[in-house]
Amino acid sequence: MGLMDTIKGWFGNAKEEGADIADKTMDQASELVDKAEPYVDKTKDFAQDAADTAGTKVEELQDLGSDSVETAQDKAQDALDSAQDKAAEALDTAQDAAGEAAAAVAEAVDDVKDELDG
Repeated sequence: MGLMDTIKGWFGNAKEEGADIADKTMDQASELVDKAEPYVDKTKDFAQDAADTAGTKVEELQDLGSDSVETAQDKAQDALDSAQDKAAEALDTAQDAAGEAAAAVAEAVDDVKDELDG
């Protein structure tokens, strides 16, 4: 009976340790998601501001009249280019944050695997 109790003790401990490690990993992942959230919100706000700016420029240009159609088109293109650049920068920032979060989660998962294997 002593051998069976010992084996049961080992598996019970491994199960408890695995559950603790899984909980810690989930906590870390949750923290990373919380840390990345401001970047995602910032990206959304940045893209919305860029779209609003482009829309305002288009409205301003429509008021100029048909005499300056070429100038209006150039300014509209500049506003569109600027909005696209801002959105691209915001997207890059969000992707960087997401990449860092994913790397941290992957590292935590590897740590869990190592502890379970070790």
